Amino acid sequence: MIKKIFIIYILIFSFSLIESCEVYGLKNTYEVETALNGTDKASIEEGMQDALKNLMVRITGSTTVALDRKLNTLYRNPEQYINQYKLNSSDGAINATFFFEGNKIRHFLSDNQLPLWLSKESIVMTYIPCQLKSSINLLDTVDRESCNILKENLSSLSEKRVVALAYPILDFRDLNYLDSLSSVSYSAFMNNTIRRYGLENWIVCLIKDDFGIMLEEAECFSSLSKKVNNLDKTFNSLINNINLRKSLVVNKKEKINSRVSIEGVFDYFALEKITDELRSQIIVTDLNLESINRDSINYEISTFGNVEDLENLLDINSNFIQLEGSSRNKLIYKYLDI
Repeated sequence: MIKKIFIIYILIFSFSLIESCEVYGLKNTYEVETALNGTDKASIEEGMQDALKNLMVRITGSTTVALDRKLNTLYRNPEQYINQYKLNSSDGAINATFFFEGNKIRHFLSDNQLPLWLSKESIVMTYIPCQLKSSINLLDTVDRESCNILKENLSSLSEKRVVALAYPILDFRDLNYLDSLSSVSYSAFMNNTIRRYGLENWIVCLIKDDFGIMLEEAECFSSLSKKVNNLDKTFNSLINNINLRKSLVVNKKEKINSRVSIEGVFDYFALEKITDELRSQIIVTDLNLESINRDSINYEISTFGNVEDLENLLDINSNFIQLEGSSRNKLIYKYLDI
């Protein structure tokens, strides 16, 4: 049946909350919108707490870390970390937008040995079998409604976790894989698919069981675990695991001095920008300009943690490209004025 399908999907990336030019965890200001029960002081304070808890999931990259008891102090006094807020109403609903101070929140995380998520984005290959059947009118009204709800819930969850969802094109090559491997397992199909698209992680969600019976709620499994669970648990567990590999815990008990050389510096304006950029890194405690050459500058930088932590921070900054010859003894980067 699948081989007779000539539908081609477009590879879709959902970047609602993702800014490719900036790492989410390193923003100067975090803007979070949340619903309020009213405009009284108690409702606004409750909204501040809800917004901050949602923000912690995004900044730390983990729903588990966001529940850490060390954050209770933060949650009890959210107004200390807010620059401003604004209220608006639409169709009887009241919403508030809170603007949180990035530096204050990051320093709280580092002081309490909590992780900071340092990835620009996570991309997860997603496959929803009912979506393919819906596109060729193989679903009845009830099934189509359930499929749409699943897609909406998945999209909403991906926005909350700052994740991009990618869907396979489902051209003839994908469909051949699907036809031959889905009978073995969807896992086999997805493992082949992510290799084709150069991705590492996937999730599959179903609205019916193996016998074609409608499930009470969608069931999902992922590249992390083949055990079936509901959408929230499967998705959050997967993203927590992905983000854990791209997070930094600032160890303030450990300090190190590192030599860093930056090439591609041709004027004083670039020198100022680079110096300010390096000073702004969360683990940097001191910075000294050692020498200025014709097209490069050399720094001695004091940081918390180790040299790998500094290297990871610079590697995620699109202005710095690590060059050959870079080592733990001397990090060498080219500066790009983007």
